[in-house]
Amino acid sequence: MPSRSRSPTSFFPHDLSTLSLEDVLRALGLEHAASQLSAALAKAIARNDSPSSLLDNLMREQLRDTTEARAKTALRRSAIFPLPTIDSYDFNYPKHIDRELVMRAASLDFIREKSNVVFIGPSGVGKTHLANALGQLACLRGYRVRFVVAADLVNDLVVGQSKNTLHKRLSAWAAPELLLIDELGYLSFDARGADLLYQVFNKRYQRASTIVTTNLSFKDWGKLFHNSAAASAIADRLVHKGLLVRITGKSRRSDQELDAA
Repeated sequence: MPSRSRSPTSFFPHDLSTLSLEDVLRALGLEHAASQLSAALAKAIARNDSPSSLLDNLMREQLRDTTEARAKTALRRSAIFPLPTIDSYDFNYPKHIDRELVMRAASLDFIREKSNVVFIGPSGVGKTHLANALGQLACLRGYRVRFVVAADLVNDLVVGQSKNTLHKRLSAWAAPELLLIDELGYLSFDARGADLLYQVFNKRYQRASTIVTTNLSFKDWGKLFHNSAAASAIADRLVHKGLLVRITGKSRRSDQELDAA
């Protein structure tokens, strides 16, 4: 015997007409608005605000709370650490850095354009600081972001290949709207590692944005991958319509160690 379909109201334990406005807000998942309702009503009465003004203020507060909660979740899932800002970066320290180019990147237009940002420079000049700052901004704007060290990314893909889950792992790394790959160049990769990393860039090419920090100029990437063809293909995909930020100078960490000595 076919089951009878239930009306929407039958899912509630009582008549919808008996629910208070606070109950309705909670049923809709608007917890913050529900918790603020009494205070908002009192303010509206005291100020003689119109019903539309009350609703406008209440919904804007709900949107602010929801946006902040989503940003916190996005930051936690991104694995970005620490969480620096563009403002906390000392642009006077490096011998050379194009501040205007960095600020262009901070507009996050490159994410909308599905292009990339590459920070090239020696260790200790703040490449990761700037990459993480852009990643944090992207999280706050509602983008899905993920941070990974280049060697860890390749290791994850190698393990996936050995367990016959490579397709799943490649899909996972292709999914974020912004992927931060840190320290590309600090460890070299064999032919298999180079091929796997190329597959990540290829899957993301013109579909999602990537930020890369590296201590090697592109002409030296052949040594990194032991495969000049893969190195050239990856570099081409990264810089196509992207932003290339070159930073020169000595390591701030070295200066800090000398000051502490």
